[in-house]
Amino acid sequence: PVTRVMLEYVHPWPNHAGLFLARRNGGFARAGLDVDLLSDGYDRGGAPEVLARGEYDIASLRLGHVLQSRSTGTPFVAVATLNQRQLGSVITTPETGIARFADLEGKTVAVPPVARLIHEVREAVAADGADPALVRFADPGNWEPDVRSVEQGLYDAVMNVRAWEPFQGNTPLDEVVVLEFDSVGVAPHHSYFLSVRQDTLDRNPDFVRSFLAAAANGYREAMEDEDGAVEAMSWPMCHVRPDVLRASLRAIRDSWFTPEGRWGEIQEDLVTSYTTWMDEGGWLEEGSRIEDLEGAWTNDFLP
Repeated sequence: PVTRVMLEYVHPWPNHAGLFLARRNGGFARAGLDVDLLSDGYDRGGAPEVLARGEYDIASLRLGHVLQSRSTGTPFVAVATLNQRQLGSVITTPETGIARFADLEGKTVAVPPVARLIHEVREAVAADGADPALVRFADPGNWEPDVRSVEQGLYDAVMNVRAWEPFQGNTPLDEVVVLEFDSVGVAPHHSYFLSVRQDTLDRNPDFVRSFLAAAANGYREAMEDEDGAVEAMSWPMCHVRPDVLRASLRAIRDSWFTPEGRWGEIQEDLVTSYTTWMDEGGWLEEGSRIEDLEGAWTNDFLP
């Protein structure tokens, strides 16, 4: 049977290099797995909904969606994290004069209409010694702008993923300004979790172990073989310039492993502190409680 994996975004990107490399290099096949890596829009439901319906075996989810599932009839379990760091950032160009969060005073920043994200920007500006009340926020709606919207003068900066949206414009790839929330200590967290339904874990734990072992090897190969990782991503992303794929890969790969070199390991302190931050701000998904952390994640199936 085909193992269906729903990725976390509407298209693949180099955060998935280890998965695509494990498939291309035969790692999944050697584990007896035929893996289909899929992306889609949200009109049929996002990754949590299709995982709950049993249409996919594994999905890359945010922590909030894992917690939300715990009080439903189809609870999920996070069995690995893709990222040891948060990926959100504020992106701009040198021409705006923005070089740090404090410089956002008096500037217009496009942020998705999510209270948690707007608060995170305000908290970062305050942590950098400036007045968050002086930041102007623009609502881009369903559109997720990248550095091109700054180049075109639509906004002074945008909030988006630090390892993809900076590289979509005409600004030299090494000159784009990326402000990372971790640099000012605001809401550190894992970004995405490979997750399965609880019933899948109970029924077929060996399947989960086999998938994660092959994925871990794929990510290790992607760290060691940059050219191979870029080539693997060029198949699902043949419409993207190879130098953009390479820049994105270099920007994201430092988030894949712990300082001790372990892939996928979920850090209890990051999970607990971020859930507490969301709970205190009132940003947990509807129906979620901080108590839902119990049983929501495990490292027991990692290689």
